[in-house]
Amino acid sequence: MPTAWLQSMSSSPSPDSAFSWRSFFRASFASCLALRCNSFARLFERNRAMGRPPTTILFRTMGPGASPRRRRALDSAGKHMRRDAGGRRRAARAERVRPRVRRGGLTFRRIYHGWWIVLVAFVCHAVNTGLIFYAWSVFLTPLAAAFGGRGRVAGAYALMQLASAAYGIAVGRVVDRRGARPVEIAGAVSLATGFLLLSRVRSLPALYGCLAVPVALGSTCIGGLPNNAAVARWFVRKRGRALGLATAGISAGGILFAPLAQFLIERVGWRRAYALLGLTVAGLVLPPVLGLMRRDPADLGLMPDGEPPPSSGDPRAGLALFERERERSVRPQVAVRQANFWLLAAAFGLTMAGLSSVLLYQIPLLRDRGMPADRAALVLGATAAMGVVGKLGFGALLDRFDQRRVAATCFCLQAAGVLLLWLGPTHSPLLLACYVVLYGYAMGGNATLQASLVGEAFGRLHYGAIAGRMAPLVVLSQAIGVPATGFVRDLTGRYDAALALVVAAALAATAIVLRVQLPSRLQEPPAST
Repeated sequence: MPTAWLQSMSSSPSPDSAFSWRSFFRASFASCLALRCNSFARLFERNRAMGRPPTTILFRTMGPGASPRRRRALDSAGKHMRRDAGGRRRAARAERVRPRVRRGGLTFRRIYHGWWIVLVAFVCHAVNTGLIFYAWSVFLTPLAAAFGGRGRVAGAYALMQLASAAYGIAVGRVVDRRGARPVEIAGAVSLATGFLLLSRVRSLPALYGCLAVPVALGSTCIGGLPNNAAVARWFVRKRGRALGLATAGISAGGILFAPLAQFLIERVGWRRAYALLGLTVAGLVLPPVLGLMRRDPADLGLMPDGEPPPSSGDPRAGLALFERERERSVRPQVAVRQANFWLLAAAFGLTMAGLSSVLLYQIPLLRDRGMPADRAALVLGATAAMGVVGKLGFGALLDRFDQRRVAATCFCLQAAGVLLLWLGPTHSPLLLACYVVLYGYAMGGNATLQASLVGEAFGRLHYGAIAGRMAPLVVLSQAIGVPATGFVRDLTGRYDAALALVVAAALAATAIVLRVQLPSRLQEPPAST
């Protein structure tokens, strides 16, 4: 029989044998497909029984993670499941949460996924702040020429800020319930659509509508609120360092996108520049958010900060930190009735009003004192660059010392820097350098301090909703402080009185932030014997 079969293979095929060969290949393909589907079904049921989310199941069963070697490595992690009081399934690893991966002759430690969350937050901060805040000054002149004056265009920007603060209340609740990933996907689409619409506007009401609805909504959804909430969920003890790295994207956005916007306006005009920047938003934000952003470390069977659970014989002991932090987390309805909420809102409202006023009027102030325009722009650029150092430096300090004292130090540095700008002669390079170092360092640490103190005072589980309710108060103080500075300049012809108010506001914020009552840092429970 085998000989006859081999002879039939070597002989020239007849029409009947050709048909049989097609049937043979069809049957072979169907058999392989059935075996693959059966293996897929078994692996799918196994992952679902372990409580993994649907996206993770599809990746592990159909993607590159479905290889037998990969499955054995994942199974060796020793995941154990349980149901918490709310009915959701949680995962905790009994052994190590960051297994070693061997490649060639070297052994690498797998990177904790929380640092990928920090990278996504860095990109979103850079895109949002670079295009909404820093690039706005570049677009201001052509927009004013197209729509009849800077006052009208500035009113559109103020409306966008107020709308963004109003959206923050709803966005914060959605972030706490659904996570930052769907919010940032919608935000990237909304902001890209808003920029494309800005390239087509022909009237002032259309400009107001584009800035107030799609641009403001998109800016809120990819801005500090969802990104800081995501970072706060993945880090507890290293939260300050992680937030410092994430918010460094704010300064990076100014360094990158302001020159890019100027280049595009000079080459293709402001309309096509807005269209190209809209495509840039979608291209830079959507890929990392879709590929890397995850809601909570428990969804991947990890612990905050990438640390292993306490050494204990009970495989569920690692969940104690989650339970303890759930107990110390404050609900938004309770937070707004606590003194900490209003103390933090007042402290950061005062400092942000001063920071925004000095930053926006710094070049006109130096020009009024006789400094050339190019040198004044250089001082502003050096101040923004020093902000990167401030974010990283204060982020490291927050993990080591009392956060209230760190915030008080930051506010005092801000007051000292503005005092040098107020009383010191601008023709002295030494005093200008001291101002850039002090004020730039304090300016950089302010955003990191606000995000970290809110998480420390109220916990990480409801961070989005609480920060969303605090945002309108801070934005309102900025909306009052910036016009007030210009009004004082128009009345007196100088900025001295306004700078004195900024120094007083920073010192008042120092006294306020020291009155905040922070809970003790979350500690691991002792291992059971």
